[in-house]
Amino acid sequence: MVIKIKQAVTLEYIENLYIELSDANKNEEIDIRLPSKILQSDFSLLVSFLQFISTWLRKEKSGNLHLPLKSNIEFEDYLNQEFVYPVVVLCWEKSIFDDNGKNIKNDLKKLSQDYYNKMEYLQLKSNESIPIYCFDHDLSKRGYSRFLYELNKVVVSEEALDFNLYPVFEKIGNYFNREVFKKSIRPVIEDFAKITHELFLNTDEHARTDVNGHNLYPNIRSVYFKFHKRTLKNYKRDYKKNKGLLEYFNSKLALNDQSELYLFEISVIDSGPGLSKRFEGINSLSSLSLLEEVETIKKCLFKHNTSSTGIHKKNKGLGLNRVLKTIDDKGFLRIKTGRVDIFRDMRNERYLNAEQPKDISLYDWNNNSIEFTEHEEVEGTLISIIYPLGL
Repeated sequence: MVIKIKQAVTLEYIENLYIELSDANKNEEIDIRLPSKILQSDFSLLVSFLQFISTWLRKEKSGNLHLPLKSNIEFEDYLNQEFVYPVVVLCWEKSIFDDNGKNIKNDLKKLSQDYYNKMEYLQLKSNESIPIYCFDHDLSKRGYSRFLYELNKVVVSEEALDFNLYPVFEKIGNYFNREVFKKSIRPVIEDFAKITHELFLNTDEHARTDVNGHNLYPNIRSVYFKFHKRTLKNYKRDYKKNKGLLEYFNSKLALNDQSELYLFEISVIDSGPGLSKRFEGINSLSSLSLLEEVETIKKCLFKHNTSSTGIHKKNKGLGLNRVLKTIDDKGFLRIKTGRVDIFRDMRNERYLNAEQPKDISLYDWNNNSIEFTEHEEVEGTLISIIYPLGL
């Protein structure tokens, strides 16, 4: 069986892909065929796509990867699309076929290394978005990005990350207008570095192994930055099916003279055990009801709650709670992990210093309520944040 992914990828379409994957014959290998391109550029879309690929890969019957290519002259341009490269690296132990049925892994080897080098030195063609990929199964070449790690393979400090990511934010801002970077991005770089450091540090501590301490293979941990620019009217049109985002867009966000709203996306994804499995130390979610799973995620967001061990445990527990404080009255947070897809609108639901985890408000992505939808289980954790510019 081959799941053929269409070009018109949306978050709703990705949910349907999970259903198709779940409904597939368990006795038959399931291959994936990528589209020639992805048309949409919506909030949280790329990382959601990569989470689906990671979930497929962990299936016992995951098969091979098919790319819509007929000639090697197409390879480089195709691989340079930001959704293709990470999928190819994740699937490196699989066969990777072109449309002629040829296994083209050897042809892609140098091209994929070139992509990584261009990514590390900000030479990719895309300017409105910049991915930083780390692959734990390829430690010698692509496991530790220079933006995120010291030479001794320890995550850089928050101050160092602020310095390392400055050219990333500068490139994205200057692509649209130098004034965008100067007036809208540079004043909040400290917030961006704080958010990125907390979220990525969590992946380093909790998403490189399974709950039993065994290395995960293959495994991705990634940071993704993207500048979104549309008129407020178009945001409301494009996200009309999502009540939570619609309420966010109605919260009197700052617009420019063309009624455009500038949003900066910071997304972090990993293909680790997921928040609930890691926090509870369990290999299966079957022992948790859906509501218990949501309550466990609240524990992860609660100050000083952590699955870390050791003398620094108390400080590590500040991470996700600190992110909520940083985006208070500004941002929008989405978390997709395990069987749930939830969000928090920090404009309309301000930060409170909760006395208990149960006091933390989270809402269902699909229906904007506390009646949570049970989704097909996914691998790892996806956290996407919208940060408005100009507030």
